Amino acid sequence: MKEILKIGLDSAAPFPMHTDFHADRFEGFEVDLMKHIAGHLNFDLQYETSLWKNILERLYKGQLDMICSAVTMTPSRQRILEFSIPYLQFRLCAVVNHDNAFHTMVGFENSIIGIRTATEAEKYIMEKFPSHEMVHADRNVDLYKMLLNKQIDVLIDDSPIAGAFIKKYPQLEIGMFLPNTHSQYGIAMKKGDLALRLRINDTLIMLKENGVYHQLYKKWFSQIEL
Repeated sequence: MKEILKIGLDSAAPFPMHTDFHADRFEGFEVDLMKHIAGHLNFDLQYETSLWKNILERLYKGQLDMICSAVTMTPSRQRILEFSIPYLQFRLCAVVNHDNAFHTMVGFENSIIGIRTATEAEKYIMEKFPSHEMVHADRNVDLYKMLLNKQIDVLIDDSPIAGAFIKKYPQLEIGMFLPNTHSQYGIAMKKGDLALRLRINDTLIMLKENGVYHQLYKKWFSQIEL
């Protein structure tokens, strides 16, 4: 009998990492990656969605076995959770409309900044620009709609997700990549679940060595600057 793993997903669907689990097509880089991992380890995956501001707490409380949903590996998170080896490198970036000349940090002056709640982007902006006007939202798509409607001047997002939205909305562009924000995504697991972490890590290494990982990377990120 296969082992069932409860996998947490961001209900805001950070494509191209994954789409909405309840949509007609559930797909994305992480979806493909987890299919290969589950197939190799003989797991059945049971996906559960949560708002991002709740998802890490659910894992910490043991309501989930892991999260594979654009989880940035940070020192604070690594103190309370186990992480796999990284599976994607990325940066934070500032997304703007084409008519907004915004290519340096000076562009943030007098700008209304959109950020997702409980993210590393929010933490970065609140530390760098604590007195600036900010708009917080639970879903990426809401921020991008506000940017298109010029209700905000700039939004901060992870580069893979920003790249997918820019492909969808060509009137938007990445104004700049934010300095010193090179980061990594990893699969998060419950603290102390070392056996599962080892099995996941061994499988990720195998997928990189046999070329499967690179095929998936090319499929989802060939036209996105990370």
